[in-house]
Amino acid sequence: MLGFFPTPYPDELLYSIIARYHIRSGNISPKITLQELFGSTTTIATPDLPSSLNYLSKQIQHLFPNYVTDLIDRYTLYPFYRPFLPPQRDRLIQKSMKANIGQNIHTRAGIMASAIATPRYFRFCPQCNTEDLDRYGEIYWHRLHQITGVLICLEHSTLLQDSTISFQGLNRHEYYAASSDNCVVVEQCDTYSDRTKQQLQTLATDIWWLLNRNLAAHTPEYFQQQYRSLLIDREYANGNGRVRRVRLDRDFRLFYDRETLALLDSSLEENSDSQWLSEVTRKHHKSFHPIRHLLLIRFLTDSVDRFFTTKYQYQPFGKAPWICLNPAANHYRKPVIKDLKISHCLENKRPLGVFSCECGMIYCRTGPDESEEDLYKIGKIIEFGELWQQRLRELVEQQKLGLRAIAKELKVDARTVKRYVSNLKLESHWEKRAVAVESIKPIVTESVDRSLVVEQHKEQWIALQQQYPNLTKTGLRKLAPAIYARLYRHDRDWLKDNSPALQQPIATNERVDWVKRDLEVLDRVKLAVDAMLKVEKPHRLTIGGIGKAIGLLALLEQHLDLIPMTGDYLGTVAESIEDFQIRRIRWAVKELDRRREPVVSWRVMRLAGLGGNISDRVQRVLEEGVQVSLSLVEDIKF
Repeated sequence: MLGFFPTPYPDELLYSIIARYHIRSGNISPKITLQELFGSTTTIATPDLPSSLNYLSKQIQHLFPNYVTDLIDRYTLYPFYRPFLPPQRDRLIQKSMKANIGQNIHTRAGIMASAIATPRYFRFCPQCNTEDLDRYGEIYWHRLHQITGVLICLEHSTLLQDSTISFQGLNRHEYYAASSDNCVVVEQCDTYSDRTKQQLQTLATDIWWLLNRNLAAHTPEYFQQQYRSLLIDREYANGNGRVRRVRLDRDFRLFYDRETLALLDSSLEENSDSQWLSEVTRKHHKSFHPIRHLLLIRFLTDSVDRFFTTKYQYQPFGKAPWICLNPAANHYRKPVIKDLKISHCLENKRPLGVFSCECGMIYCRTGPDESEEDLYKIGKIIEFGELWQQRLRELVEQQKLGLRAIAKELKVDARTVKRYVSNLKLESHWEKRAVAVESIKPIVTESVDRSLVVEQHKEQWIALQQQYPNLTKTGLRKLAPAIYARLYRHDRDWLKDNSPALQQPIATNERVDWVKRDLEVLDRVKLAVDAMLKVEKPHRLTIGGIGKAIGLLALLEQHLDLIPMTGDYLGTVAESIEDFQIRRIRWAVKELDRRREPVVSWRVMRLAGLGGNISDRVQRVLEEGVQVSLSLVEDIKF
């Protein structure tokens, strides 16, 4: 055991403590110091992740009765790496640090394979050195200052400077203490922008928190789940978890200064290191440097503390239990459903929830829920269930209620009642009465000749194709649904022969000239958007809807990274629900003005097809539209 050992200073690196011991011991040779501390003259003086700590802990246990884990957690850089490593690898690394097997520590920590460079020299803050010298009579290596990504002193907000001591060591077996000779202050020009310095300060704060929190290791699945939930919640991924990479890359570049990302070896230029942001947001098959994790965490949240202390879970429909909407059940409109499966709607990429109750009813609806009213909405009934069917039998065969009365009781339309009565082979009194009436009703022929109307619709369909030659059949159908429906019912073969041919999807292979293809697709997208904006009643502009209109749905949804100009344009025109509501309100105001009808809020809302639950922003647009219209009316009267 040692007779003495230096008392650690605040935030001092273990390497620094050992270097001060070597000076105080009076040992002539560094190998004598190694033998005293580690029981071996071949131990390497590693600054960040040292080994042979079990032996060192025993040597100083009578002076510092702490476990060896305290040496790792309080005086090495390992707490910076550990939260981002799998638990199994964490155990192996700590085992190596405690034993005399330091050869593979940096490899297991992912440092050797990382594209982010480690510091070449020990770093120091001139002001910290001045204060340490006044307070302790000597200077030392601060632990925080030696971590990759820390370029600024947290306490003084000054840029760190390089010492003359190599981080890898001039002599691999010698510990070099900080001194005024190797920490020479150099006048340097501060060329960083204020925004860059602020971002570096924030990063240093997050690293400081990690160093002093000593978090446990986390599985790759943990980060995958956390990122997936946050990306979906912030609309950087759809409900199924597919990342909207164009939008994510764009906003990430806007969030961080280009200078900041360059200093941290994390640029996102087109030809940069394998586009790490895309990789880190996919399923994790490898480890990523803590710096890149911290950059993404700060982008998605406002606190690294909150990220690690909060389990993020995307819940577009809230927490269980959910409302059962089976009117035949005694728990109608009560929260009893525990089974919910979430996917996403193919058309608008919104979350799609399938709710299954123990009473047998299964229904689905799109989310996310924005108000309490949304909890009681049904998009589609998948199964009514045996309980509902049994209630239908009672109403039909026992109570002998009328069709409308049954439909009202069961909260469905009359056609649904008829369909289930037929499927269940129930005898209803209204069908018997209808048969009796029909038996005495004279047979009449249809008096209206529809052939003329059909011919007119054919001419209109041809004219529509001439006006919009780049639209597919689906796109034309959206522009003129009534014409399409009548032709489909009365002359399907003619409609098939006189519609745009089905367009083949664009093959994604290396021989495609994607710059040329990008320009071609961009032109088609712009034409489709113009056509959709000219439709009498507004339709929401979505990437899916535009993709269907031009017959390139798969390309726009899955390969926007190959056509960046098109992606940027779509990012400017694709509408959120709120944006679409605003456009509908503005259209409704103009339409009411055109019709010379009073422009009042309830008329605008009804014509725009909006419910009572709208955001504050939409409400302001509504009020402004009504006010402007009233002002115009008053001017005319005057």
